[in-house]
Amino acid sequence: MHRELLVLQIPKFKVNFAKDKVYGYSSEEKKRNLKEALVEASNGYCMYCYRRIVLDRQNNGHLEHGIEKDNTKKLLDCVPNISIACASCNTSRKKQGEKKRKISKELIDEFKKNECIDRCEKPCEAYEELKAKYIENDDSKIILQPLGVKGKDTGEMLELEYDVLEAEFKPSRSHRYSCNEEQFIKTHIARFKLNDKQQKTEQLIKFLRDTIENEGNYTNMEYNNMIVELFVKQLEGKSKEEILKICSVIYEYEVVKFNT
Repeated sequence: MHRELLVLQIPKFKVNFAKDKVYGYSSEEKKRNLKEALVEASNGYCMYCYRRIVLDRQNNGHLEHGIEKDNTKKLLDCVPNISIACASCNTSRKKQGEKKRKISKELIDEFKKNECIDRCEKPCEAYEELKAKYIENDDSKIILQPLGVKGKDTGEMLELEYDVLEAEFKPSRSHRYSCNEEQFIKTHIARFKLNDKQQKTEQLIKFLRDTIENEGNYTNMEYNNMIVELFVKQLEGKSKEEILKICSVIYEYEVVKFNT
């Protein structure tokens, strides 16, 4: 079986901004526009745990400030610093250790010297410098979204992949990370409980079972995790006989993995 079927690369989130709209957090109009743009970029999933946040056309996502906005008002409307997240990731998982991530007055004062422009949609040098300092904190090993984080040692983007047979998120093997960078990614995975037995997604197993029961044909079911969508893309161009065989083999592995 081809490796691309068994290893799903978590995509980067590319946000598109319309020239005739304003984005940010300090007004309802800015929030609404930003929320729409971020949901479109993530295709309706949380940018941290990849669970669906748009259900029955209702957008249940939260605007989440990567570097906490309580550090300075200048981060309130800093669009590159804001992602879309589910309620659990925003109000619980991301907040763990928040007080220990408080940025020093000296760094904030330096950041505040930066002249912000009206349409802050691309990260400025001052923000990038603040972000680099922020993630040095042991409690800040978080792959901040939507822009992600570069590894300090290799300069490579820190990215995740999903191992289909192991049913686990792991550091992406498409990069040659240092040991420190791999540990950073693993800390991020642990923070958002992506591989915790009680939290990890069973949506791919459900998709596999449904497809097998339908003899290689997809159902109209809506699955609430991005992993299923990524897996379906890998099956494009295959016959229903091939799909049935692939799903059957993987289903056996996944069920065993979840029950051990």
